[in-house]
Order: sequence, then structure tokens, then C-alpha cells
Amino acid sequence: MQAPEGRESRSGHPSAALTPADAPLRASSGGALRPRRRRLKSLSVLPTLFTLGNLLCGFAAIYFALHAMLDLGAGTASTEVVTLKRAWIERFLPTWLSIGAFMIVLGMICDGLDGLAARVTRSTTDFGGQLDSLADVVTCGVAPAMLMIAYMMAELRGVTLVSPISADFWGKLAWISAALYAAFAALRLARYNVEHDREDFDYRTFRGLPSPGAAAMMVTFLFLHDQLPPEWRGWIVYAIPVFLLGTGCLMVSRIPYRRVQAYFKGRRPFGHVVAYLLLAGLLFTYKAAFLFLIGVIYVLSGPVIWAVRRQRMMHARAAEPPTAAT
Repeated sequence: MQAPEGRESRSGHPSAALTPADAPLRASSGGALRPRRRRLKSLSVLPTLFTLGNLLCGFAAIYFALHAMLDLGAGTASTEVVTLKRAWIERFLPTWLSIGAFMIVLGMICDGLDGLAARVTRSTTDFGGQLDSLADVVTCGVAPAMLMIAYMMAELRGVTLVSPISADFWGKLAWISAALYAAFAALRLARYNVEHDREDFDYRTFRGLPSPGAAAMMVTFLFLHDQLPPEWRGWIVYAIPVFLLGTGCLMVSRIPYRRVQAYFKGRRPFGHVVAYLLLAGLLFTYKAAFLFLIGVIYVLSGPVIWAVRRQRMMHARAAEPPTAAT
């Protein structure tokens, strides 16, 4: 989460990007002046390592998604797969898909730590900002899409082939929905990089569902899936394409979302602390189901708050007395 100097970074540090027009000029062999080429001479080590950790976690998640597809092609049931050969790990991460989902969680932790490291070391750079977005495209865009394709392939085995060349409508729709999710995540991150250079950009909210929030929905669903009864899984898989397309469209929308840290910053009423403790107890008790519920609430909070505010504005305009005609 490093950002160029002269603009506000994702971690909130101002910085400024050196444009080619601002670069020093040097004489060419013919005597004409031309812009000096910009070369990266140094970089911030700690934030960059965290950002690369985010990228590699996304790469690992894609690998485990492919591993699940390999077992599926070999006809091996997920219950017969021995993943990391540790009993306590098998209890929490019983399938390759759940391991891949856990790698995305680790990637999002690295994504938060690189911003913290940039603030502590006062080292926000253009290189770091661009690298952070590239890492997020992999970890929060491509990796969740690949995991969901592997999940749908496993659940629709014997029913249809999840592929862009599938002869079945559901097979094509499942693949296309995952591909569009990855494309929307890339568009959302590119738009953020461009728009947060503007002076009037509001850093208190996100415009559109943030890509880590969308990825968290996929991750918590995969964790929850391992705990669902088998009879539920047969029909839930048909809702996944709508799930992917919905979160993808919210990412590229203009619907405002509050930053998660805004719920914990500043002074809060005493009751908020009690509520947070109760939520922590529910998380400890129900884990995957509670995390998925929190994710659903956050994803729906944007459209719900936007609709309520719009409705209030319409009522306020309707209540205004008509202006006298001149």
C-alpha cells in the first residue's frame, strides 16, 4: 500500500508523482532536448516485501485451486484427499479449496501490513502503489475466481462442464461469471489508482465495493461450504454465478462503502465496546458462518444505505414548497 509522492496513498500519506513533462531534459546526439528517462534507483524494502507476500499468497491460492481440479480430474473425492498431512490442519483446512481460501486471507493480511510498514518507515513511492494494485489483482481478483471455478467444477461434476466451450448453459455461465469477476476487480483497482489522484477525492469512503471485501465474501463462503450438509450443496452451486456477477458489479459501481477501520476509529459509546465483545464471542463460537454473515452485511450495506439516502433526498425535495413563478 505504498503510493507515489504527491498524491494520497491508500494508507493516507501524501505524495507526488513525477510526470514525464516534469523530468529533467538532456541533449540528444543531434543536439535536441529530450526528456531524461526515469529509472528506479532504490525502493522501500519492508513495504515491498509485504506487497510481494500478498502477490505470492494469491499465486499460492491459484495453485491450490489447480490442485483441486487435478484431483477432480483423477476422480479423487475431496474426502479422500490428504492435504498437508497434519491432523490439526486437516481439521481446519480439510480441502485444497479451503487451503487456497486461507492463502487469500494471508494475502489480505500482507496487504494491510504493507500500508502500515509504509506509514512507519515514511516510504510511500509510485513503485509501491503500482505494485500493490498488481498484487491485489492477483490475490483479490484472479485467485478468488479460480477457487470458485474449482468449486463449481467439483459440485457440477457429472452434470455439466464448467468451461467457456461447454455445451451446457450453466457450464458457460459459471465460467463467464468467474472471468467477469476477475475483470471487474482489475477495472476497480485501475479506476481507484486514477481517481485517487484528484484533489476532491474522498478518502473516508470507497467508491464501489473494495476488492478485498469482494474476495472476503468468496473466502468465507468456501470456509462455510465445508460445514454445510451435503444436501444443501446441490442447489447452492447454482446461485454462485449470480453471487460472482453481483459482487463484481458492486466493485465497479459508484455506490459508497465505508472503510472498515472507520468503525473502530475515534471515541465510541460504551455500548459499542460491549457489542464488539459479543460479536467476538459469536465469531469464536460459529467462526465460518459468522464471518460469512458479516461479509454479507458489509456487501449489502452499500446498496442499502445508498437507497435509504436517495429515498430521503427524494422525500426532502418533495416536501420543499414550490417556488413562486416570476
